[in-house]
Amino acid sequence: MKESIAFDMLSELTASLTEAGGEITSEPMFEPQMGNSRADFLIDARFFDAPLKLVVEVKRSAFPRDVREAIWQLKKYIAAMPPGNSRVLPLLMADTISPGARALLRGEKIGYFDRSGSLYLSADNLFVLVEKPASKQQARSLNNLFVGSRAQALHAVWTFKDQWFGVHELAERASVSPTTASQVLIELERREWVNSKGAGPSKERILSNPRALLDEWSSYVASIKPKPLRSYYMRMTNIDEAIHEIDRTCDEMGVRYEISGLMAGQIHAPHLSKISQLHCRIDYGGERLLRNLGAKVVKEGWNLGVIDSDPRHDFLFRQRVGHVWVTDPLQTYLDLLQLGSGRSKELAEHLRLTKLGYPNDKASDTD
Repeated sequence: MKESIAFDMLSELTASLTEAGGEITSEPMFEPQMGNSRADFLIDARFFDAPLKLVVEVKRSAFPRDVREAIWQLKKYIAAMPPGNSRVLPLLMADTISPGARALLRGEKIGYFDRSGSLYLSADNLFVLVEKPASKQQARSLNNLFVGSRAQALHAVWTFKDQWFGVHELAERASVSPTTASQVLIELERREWVNSKGAGPSKERILSNPRALLDEWSSYVASIKPKPLRSYYMRMTNIDEAIHEIDRTCDEMGVRYEISGLMAGQIHAPHLSKISQLHCRIDYGGERLLRNLGAKVVKEGWNLGVIDSDPRHDFLFRQRVGHVWVTDPLQTYLDLLQLGSGRSKELAEHLRLTKLGYPNDKASDTD
């Protein structure tokens, strides 16, 4: 499989090296062996009249755990190479390289190239960094954790906090199949977001890198279109009165709901002085509920926004706080990021700092 990747991407790699100012000086050498070590191929190039030999390792996709193995292989191969006139530079090539894997490679000053055309090289008097957006196929590979049942299982992983848990415990808490839970845990291990102990059915994991989980999930959420919001006007003296009425009516009708957005953020981590709009999700029966609440559809001047919900995945982690059901802090944070306004972003970062921990170091870079 990786041989086909190597052949398919080789011309793309050489073209990118040429665009970055390099010159390919010989035909690539495939599967060269050095002692007990083997590289996928070697490329002789020249940058600014300085000879450079690229030692390339190929992966189908690369996450931090895969990268650590590749780094070991590359260093082992280079250590066995005879002295030469060219500067030797290791490079990992893959269809998809995760953000965590890229950071790890840059930290080790090991080059990389992926299907999008992103390229990184670092050597004496040479620095190349070309970052291109992921293709749709790459995005699916990187982001499949954050959608559907997998996201449900990932959310459940977060709720275990600093507790060890097994695959069946995760499946039960997330209301997903053991197969889905197992697949998610394998992905988390590749990303090095969990530690593990034991083996077989008794194997347990613990969340070890919550910051990376939050960073990548929030980046994904910020990159997609917000879920459709239906806007209504509901007569209310104030927001608290509206919440009481929604809770009472939902209880009488047996309809699940959860307050989200700015109000949920304010409930979990008070920060804003005034909120005039209410966001919520409503389960099956919502239209009849809204009629009973006297809510009217409007395009402007709305004070009640109903977020489209999926009963299979929503409401599982909602929390009862006082007299109201609200999205838990993690879901509230993700929902606030999707609202897009300055106040929601400000409240999201405040919530992350005070309730989720692990402040977003990149937040100030995107202001």
